[in-house]
Amino acid sequence: MKKAFTLNELLIAMAIIGVILIITIPIVASNFSKKSQVAGLQRSYTALTNAIKLMMIDERVKSIPKSSLFFDDTSDTVENTAGAFLKKYFTVTVDCENEPGVCFASSYKNLEGVEVSLPATGSAYCVKTSVGSSICIKPPTDSEAASVWVDVNGPSRPNIAGRDLFLFYIYKDAYIGDRVSDPDDVAVCRENSYGSGCFNRIINADWNMDY
Repeated sequence: MKKAFTLNELLIAMAIIGVILIITIPIVASNFSKKSQVAGLQRSYTALTNAIKLMMIDERVKSIPKSSLFFDDTSDTVENTAGAFLKKYFTVTVDCENEPGVCFASSYKNLEGVEVSLPATGSAYCVKTSVGSSICIKPPTDSEAASVWVDVNGPSRPNIAGRDLFLFYIYKDAYIGDRVSDPDDVAVCRENSYGSGCFNRIINADWNMDY
């Protein structure tokens, strides 16, 4: 003869299941969010890599300083360098010009919870793309690589550097990366204003956000 569960036993079982759900649901949600953010970063990186290659093929150049993306402050503007590049090689849904606050969130924090700021108005050209990401590019000069800010989901939350906001660079030889030499130094990623250091760490972890 089968013994039925008592009410107390059912209540205890339900309480245990509830505790397990309370513990596991945030972990599952966090992992899903990280995978979504990394997927967005990978799409943006791939799109930027392809755009740079196409530009160099179209213009028959072998280095960024020879390309139309390069900024000569005696004759060029952000609009006819970074702006022209973004509008030619990306499907732009919102043209924010040199106002990053239009395509990006009004405020961001780094992984330590410290407020960070976007590039100065007028120094970079910004757009929102058809895949939902927002991109700002500060064109390269003789002394600086091109700076690229990407928010993988535009103004939407979490608006945290190293989660959905990243900074990396386009160097003279068209290499795309950041300036942090040690991808295992997670403190740099956590403390940096724009998530610089997180980009290299994610790539070196085979496109995983392991922090």
